[in-house]
Amino acid sequence: MRILLLGEASFVHSTLRKAFEALGHDVTLVSAGCIWDCPRDIDVGRDMRWGKLSGLKVIWKILTNLTVFIGNDIVQMNDFHTIPLKLGWNKLFFKFIKRFNKKVVRGCWGDDIVVFDAQAQGVLAYSDTHIGTKAINVEENKWRIEEQHLPEFLSCCRYVNKHADAFAACLYEYYMYYNKDEYRPRLHYLPLPIEIPDEKNISVKGEHWPIKVLVGIQKRRDFIKGASIIGELVEKIAAEHPDKVVVNKVYDVPYIEYCKILEEADVLVDQLYSYTPAMNSLAAMARGTVVIGGGEEEYYDFIGEKELRPIINVRPHDDEYNLNVLRKALLTPGWISKMSRESAAFVRKHHDYMKVSRQYIEVYDRLLS
Repeated sequence: MRILLLGEASFVHSTLRKAFEALGHDVTLVSAGCIWDCPRDIDVGRDMRWGKLSGLKVIWKILTNLTVFIGNDIVQMNDFHTIPLKLGWNKLFFKFIKRFNKKVVRGCWGDDIVVFDAQAQGVLAYSDTHIGTKAINVEENKWRIEEQHLPEFLSCCRYVNKHADAFAACLYEYYMYYNKDEYRPRLHYLPLPIEIPDEKNISVKGEHWPIKVLVGIQKRRDFIKGASIIGELVEKIAAEHPDKVVVNKVYDVPYIEYCKILEEADVLVDQLYSYTPAMNSLAAMARGTVVIGGGEEEYYDFIGEKELRPIINVRPHDDEYNLNVLRKALLTPGWISKMSRESAAFVRKHHDYMKVSRQYIEVYDRLLS
């Protein structure tokens, strides 16, 4: 089939493109590259050296590649805001895409009004904006939530959600946020795709003391991720047991350098407010690195996993629980190496990009039948 992938989120579409092409499909990826400058066939990023004319360049890029945007069997969008233009243009662009292609799939991969409303209603026990129904990090989150409530955001999101043929939720959390009467018949859980490394590039971590823990902090987004909070707890344990745990804390490291640093780590500190592992965690787990982050039982039940528990699960605003979990994992002989093996097995079982791509194709086939 002919597939157009619009937008990007941490290599999800670029990874799917490789898999779809390997399965014999005709695929084009159009995006602005995301914050990681992900690969794409057509770049619609705004060149701010053009000033106010940068938006016109994006429109020109679309118009000069118009044949790419019509006649596709499936168009999959990462969000309702797929091109770096004002929301009015995005709404108009969606109408065009919907009119001149067979089926449109919208990814549920990030912030929108549905997500924030569900978080405020306490759909899950915690999130990066609420504990139950109590707001957290109020000042830091203010701009994120207010932006999604602006009239142009509401109009575009609601229009896309009304007319999308299907929704692809990449995490348990997003599935639960969208699990409502108006979306449920069109809602699908489709796991994040990860390229599985060669066996020779997978090593068992944590077989010897000290356990090396990497705390990678993005200062601008740390209030969303919470890595610095987890890092402080790990540092406390490292101070108590310097012969068993060492911490490497880095800030705003470029992606290529970050990957090199990660290779030396046994354990990666990721997200405090998540129920599930996302791309950063899964990519590390695929190589045997153990992750401190989201691994709640509700998530394992949701995916039907009865045996593997590879993630050191932490929860916001529960330091006593977190310290007990971290001490058990980091200080028990053989615990990290066991979780390292389970991490690689878990990603291979649930997130192999070829397996995930076939799940996507099954959904596409049903839409087109």
